[in-house]
Amino acid sequence: MISLSPRLQAVLDLCQALHTPDRGILADIGTDHGYLPISAVQNGIFKYAYACDLHPAPLAIAAENIRSAGLTNKIETRLGDGLKPFDEADCIVIAGMGGMRIWGIINEGMAQAKKAKRLILQPQHDTVLLRKNLHSAGFEIQDERMIHEIVGGKSHFYVVIAARYTGLAEKWTEQEYFLGKFLLASAGEVFSVYKKHERDKIKSYIARINDEASLKNANEHLHWLE
Repeated sequence: MISLSPRLQAVLDLCQALHTPDRGILADIGTDHGYLPISAVQNGIFKYAYACDLHPAPLAIAAENIRSAGLTNKIETRLGDGLKPFDEADCIVIAGMGGMRIWGIINEGMAQAKKAKRLILQPQHDTVLLRKNLHSAGFEIQDERMIHEIVGGKSHFYVVIAARYTGLAEKWTEQEYFLGKFLLASAGEVFSVYKKHERDKIKSYIARINDEASLKNANEHLHWLE
């Protein structure tokens, strides 16, 4: 069985928490080594998967990992950009990219994104802009999870977003966009550690700036983190 990193495990956990009982088809965009679709199929979360990547080299590694796992009849590798390599999937995962790159992939493959029962997104940055763009385009954010990893002695916090297309315009407060409405509501231990981490960063930033507009914005964010 494949062992996933905490970040990818959080992605898979959210897939499992929200996915429909028919198990359907998963499309993993930027699959890299193919670990996520392999684990998803091995654990019975999905019955079939597309492992998609823009680059041939990682896709070749994914294909070998899929072969070694004995899953060539259940996981298909697809070479191509974004959502272009497939027509339809029940759940689309786009993880490990910047928020605006993720949004670009969704925007360019809007037909596939709208048909999916679920989008599971894990932005590395620009999370606020991704949330706002999802809402502007008629996607409902259904849940969010946060994971904390320490790599090389440094803290890394990852947000995993579950969304689906409804066609309805939704609007959060600026604080909810900044921190995540569901994360604010759950107020879990990881989120508390994250808020302290962000407070320390903003206080350090405030000590180095004198621009009035930037200072006002930073102090507002600091207030939201209390």
